[in-house]
Amino acid sequence: MISRAGILSVALCLLLAAGCAQHPPADQAASDAASHYDYPFDNPWTATVLGTPSQFQAQLPADARIDRRTLRVFEGGEAPEGFWHNDRLQYSTLLQDGEAPLVFVIAGTGADDQSRHMLMLGQALHAAGLHVVLLPSPTHANFIVNASATHLPGYPESDAADLLNVMRLVDNRLRESSVGISRYYLTGYSLGGWNAAYVAKLDEEQAGHPRQSVERSGFGFERVLLINPPLSVYHSVKEIDAMLERGLPDGIYGLDAFLNRALARLAAYPSADALNFQDPDFMVAAYQRMRPTEDQLAAVIGLAFRLAAANLVLTSDVMTQAGYIFPRNRPFLSKTPMSDYLAVALRTSLLDYFDDMLAENYLPRKPGRSRRDLLDGTSLATIGEWLSHQDRIWLITNQDDIILAPGDLDELLRLFGPRTRIFPNGGHMGNLQHRAVTAFITDYFTR
Repeated sequence: MISRAGILSVALCLLLAAGCAQHPPADQAASDAASHYDYPFDNPWTATVLGTPSQFQAQLPADARIDRRTLRVFEGGEAPEGFWHNDRLQYSTLLQDGEAPLVFVIAGTGADDQSRHMLMLGQALHAAGLHVVLLPSPTHANFIVNASATHLPGYPESDAADLLNVMRLVDNRLRESSVGISRYYLTGYSLGGWNAAYVAKLDEEQAGHPRQSVERSGFGFERVLLINPPLSVYHSVKEIDAMLERGLPDGIYGLDAFLNRALARLAAYPSADALNFQDPDFMVAAYQRMRPTEDQLAAVIGLAFRLAAANLVLTSDVMTQAGYIFPRNRPFLSKTPMSDYLAVALRTSLLDYFDDMLAENYLPRKPGRSRRDLLDGTSLATIGEWLSHQDRIWLITNQDDIILAPGDLDELLRLFGPRTRIFPNGGHMGNLQHRAVTAFITDYFTR
């Protein structure tokens, strides 16, 4: 939807592939169990943007069959013509030949079903003997257009209801195709991990409700794993906005100058080969050559999240006809010039979205609740009493995860206790492909 995504991606990847000063060592006591864990980057910014070099990655089969499928979630109602490429929900499956447990995987902020992290998780879990269904994030445009009842993601209970609805439809389709399913599991990374907690809770509530129909009975997820989730979306959004400010003294208004500097570096890169920014080894090679500051790295990470936010805000605005950015009465067409709307969307933070769109929609339906209540409601602590008694729900995260605000890790430990696995380094999702992390995830679902 955003035409400048390619330019921004180049700028992101190029500056992300850069070194910076060493971060103080993480508290080793946080992960005594990781004796064979040798993830190479102690700097959380470096870890977040470089990922895992190939020599440290889990070896996964290269021949797993990944089928991308489409689903009509709601009958009737046509999406605006400008979303012609989003006319059905897209999801992916990796299926076993015989009966097996099925695990649903929920993507992180702004990611679809075939993002890099999703494909890696799908291949790892499939190799471990599971059926796998990969679902886009409720914050991805394809989900907002096709699977969100309100077209306004971010409210945990409504996102969970939308996800459960999609899961039931997918499950019905699989069973109609004679796929043998023995039990159900659930996981998600980043925001998808946060979503998974609320999905598991709502599923349990619906399963125990005497008036629920057979079609809406619960999955009864036997195992749930939250991978690098935020404790509070509100806290993490504030952390991410602060990242953006670190390297852009003028805030988002300094974006053009920032991109120009990045493109100048790209032009100077001495290689005749195609630049593959998805290759971690290429990224490490660039890391060894270029040295932007930690502030620049933080800004790049913040921009990556802001791009996802811009897609969310603009898509929700068009679908709800809120008139927040896109004019209420103007048709949204594939030929509609988008540059001006994009410019506004990029300058709109997720906090603006919470204030001006989400709160406007939900607070009138929740008498007595305030904006602060809405923001506080994005914390897992609001379901903390329930989480603390759920032996089937575990958490995996990193000591230096950059989306956690001060005190968030301690609160996660309080909520999950011994059901927590903390690695000493890895930033936000940087170590997902590390063999020790992948082994923990697959062992959790197969032990």
